[in-house]
This record gives sequence, structure tokens and C-alpha cells, in this order.
Amino acid sequence: MGAVPFEALAFGKTADEAFSNAVEDATHMHGHAGYTGSIAEKSSFKVIPKQEHHGKQKRRYAHQLLEDGDERIRSKWGPAGAINCSGTTGAKRYREQYGLKGKHGDVWLFFGWASH
Repeated sequence: MGAVPFEALAFGKTADEAFSNAVEDATHMHGHAGYTGSIAEKSSFKVIPKQEHHGKQKRRYAHQLLEDGDERIRSKWGPAGAINCSGTTGAKRYREQYGLKGKHGDVWLFFGWASH
């Protein structure tokens, strides 16, 4: 089996809740069979510290980590990366799209490699 990059935005009161929401959405969308090439294949995540991505475009930074083979997220069997996107234009759009405006929580970008 190969590996493909994935990314998923999700909302939650905590990073753990957002991760669970992202996995649940991907499982619903891609099925329960495994090897979906999505976040549904992940069981954990590693938060990328804010000081690393502060002032940078979040998706672009995530793609750079994937391209560089960052050791924290390079394994298809290891954790996903997680970047808090709250306050960004993308997060505001996500909140509006899903009716989350005014709700307590954060928008997270999860990314990495998944088996396919």
C-alpha cells in the first residue's frame, strides 16, 4: 500500500474534539474499510507549535512540512500534524460555511500522510 498526503479542517472546543470530528467526518465520507488516504487512517496527532507558523499561511506551511519530510508527520502510520487556524481568513470562512460563528472553539488544520 502506498501513502498519499491529506488535509482536513475541523472545529472543536479542544484539539482532541476537532480531531475526533475530522476522523468521524472522513470515516463517514470514505467508509470504514481502511486505506482511504484520509485522516480516517489516523489515531493521533501532533500539534505544531504556534511560534513555528505564526504569521505564515497555515496550509502553505503544512505543505512545506510534508515536502520536507518533517519527522513529526512523515510516517503514514504515525500521527497527523495539527495547526490551529483560528483567526485566519480560512477559519472565518469555515465557521460561516458550517454555521459556527459565535460558537466557542477553534478551527484546526490536520494534515499528513495516510495509507491508500
